[in-house]
Amino acid sequence: MVFSAGRRAVMLGPRRNGGGWRFSSTEAQGQKPVSPHVGFYRTFTRPVAKVLLMATFTYQLAYWGWVKLEKEEIKRSRSAEIEVLEKQLGDLTKKDVKP
Repeated sequence: MVFSAGRRAVMLGPRRNGGGWRFSSTEAQGQKPVSPHVGFYRTFTRPVAKVLLMATFTYQLAYWGWVKLEKEEIKRSRSAEIEVLEKQLGDLTKKDVKP
């Protein structure tokens, strides 16, 4: 049996582990060999992409946590400053009212 893509299927026979037929396709003789450059990218593109995506995700998660902690720290410092200023304002207004 010959496929239109230049490959032929070879029927190998039933499997020993429970029956069924398996098929194996082999490349036609006239095709040129794959360059090592292309082979490298075929082999390592998916793992490198996974690593880059996981690194990006980890960085974004750490950055989000850092920003959240920074906002909480700023909010606390501003709240403390507002309390000090309100206390100073209260002390100043009490002094003006008594005399």
